[in-house]
Amino acid sequence: MRFENIKEFNTYTNLRLPKHNLIDIGEYPSDFLLSSPPVYPSFYRISIKYGLENDREKGFMYFSSPNQPIEWKTDTPWKGFFINITEDLISNNQHLEYSFLNYGLHEPLFLKSEEEIVITHHFKAALEEYNKAAFSMDLVLAYCNIIFAHVAQFYKRQFGERKEHYSQLVNDFFSLLDNYYGKDGSAAQPSVNFFADQLNVTPNYLSDVIKFYSGKPALEHIHQHIVKVAKSLLAQKKSTISEIAYQLGFEYPNYFSRLFRKITGVSPSSFSNL
Repeated sequence: MRFENIKEFNTYTNLRLPKHNLIDIGEYPSDFLLSSPPVYPSFYRISIKYGLENDREKGFMYFSSPNQPIEWKTDTPWKGFFINITEDLISNNQHLEYSFLNYGLHEPLFLKSEEEIVITHHFKAALEEYNKAAFSMDLVLAYCNIIFAHVAQFYKRQFGERKEHYSQLVNDFFSLLDNYYGKDGSAAQPSVNFFADQLNVTPNYLSDVIKFYSGKPALEHIHQHIVKVAKSLLAQKKSTISEIAYQLGFEYPNYFSRLFRKITGVSPSSFSNL
């Protein structure tokens, strides 16, 4: 089931109707729908939930992005707050474009008690403004930005504390990358999306985890690996630069040459003549 707007989703889940077509801020009611098969909202959802069955003493934050499936099932109502915000509103306010908004359900944020207090305070302030008869969109978005900025910092803390949890993902990524090309280099050009699909995580989540532990995002590692394989093929002097570009998955050889020069500082032809 797909929901083309916030109103449709709210009606389905027993939330009150939104006051604005582009954003809705609210508190979960006691009669919120407790279970649902996969549904596809067309907007971002940001939630803080308390009293979940897996740990009733802690607060958790969840994020879903437009047109990605979400499903849930519980026997016990939870408490908490939510923000439903459209893609258009985010794209027109680029300071709100945080990568964790696209983590999906793969990586909930486990809040410490002091973090829960901070996030709850700002949710309540945002809701108080939103509930006014003529609320200020500028103020509402400012509260969203404060919440998002705190969440970004809390994720850094979580990444640092759960090294064992993330190390397997990091190792799996580099193993897939190292073995991506065959002996002759023939394969489609690798992408963050490809590896994220292989590892069953979202591209933003994968890139952020890789960047946290290596200092560089996943795409930069991919580009460096492409150039590493290209250097090996160039050194063999068995193929032209265009042939190597096609073997590495580039549709246009000039794109390959541009990437090679960007990484190495020299063109493929200059490198092969060294």
